[in-house]
Amino acid sequence: MKKILLASVGVMVISAGSVYAACIPTPSCSSLGYESSSSCEGGIKCPFGNAWNCTLADKINEITTEITEIKKVIEEGGIGGGNTKDCAIGSIFYSDISCSYGKVISGKTPIGVVVYVDGTGGGQAMALKKIGDYAWSGYGTDITTLTNWSSAEMAATDVKSCSNTILITNAGNKSTYPAAWAAHEYKTEGTNAGDWCLPAAGIMTSIKNNMSAINAGFVLAGGDQLGRSSSLWSSSENRGGSAWYSNLSNDYGLYGSDTINKPNRYEVRPVLEF
Repeated sequence: MKKILLASVGVMVISAGSVYAACIPTPSCSSLGYESSSSCEGGIKCPFGNAWNCTLADKINEITTEITEIKKVIEEGGIGGGNTKDCAIGSIFYSDISCSYGKVISGKTPIGVVVYVDGTGGGQAMALKKIGDYAWSGYGTDITTLTNWSSAEMAATDVKSCSNTILITNAGNKSTYPAAWAAHEYKTEGTNAGDWCLPAAGIMTSIKNNMSAINAGFVLAGGDQLGRSSSLWSSSENRGGSAWYSNLSNDYGLYGSDTINKPNRYEVRPVLEF
């Protein structure tokens, strides 16, 4: 076979017992994305000439930076670590309005555990401990501006903890509505009186459905776990003489009453909306 010297890339082609040398033009650097005529830090040099691809290097650096940041978040506290849009149910909630999942972040002050998320970056965190036992109200009180939820299924849809609490506290003073006022006046590091609320009935349902994750968060944060025997008031009314409460043991985590129950003293454990 005759030898042929190629200035470009050579390919040997075998056809019908004969061997041929086919010439394929050498690719140009520009056609391959090597558009810089001078070298750049982290750049990639074209194998066919003196040209560099700097855009690809920038992308590699960008991806490397993102990976480093994600790794830092995981090491410092799991999900979140400073952004409430990433808070999950069971996350520890801090006084600087941030959260972490599965680990306490050193130097931050836990004030609650996330017990409900709305799917858009918001949610509610419950205080680490109960703040006392209080009556919901006296006999025969009915707040006309507050929705009466006639069934547990319906009450389980109510997540308006702070809206409910405002309606209750606007309807009377702390001697008339002790439970709502106790939640309303609660405060912690980073929060003020008026920030915390009496949880709505639907928050109890969320707790019922996520007990393991939520109680794990309370243990990590140094709080008290929620039991299935303690009765907690909600801010959701059942009817004139009755409000919904929970000991987290039935299907919806909720109990109403056909009799007057508002004067009963049950636990108050406030929530903070974020």
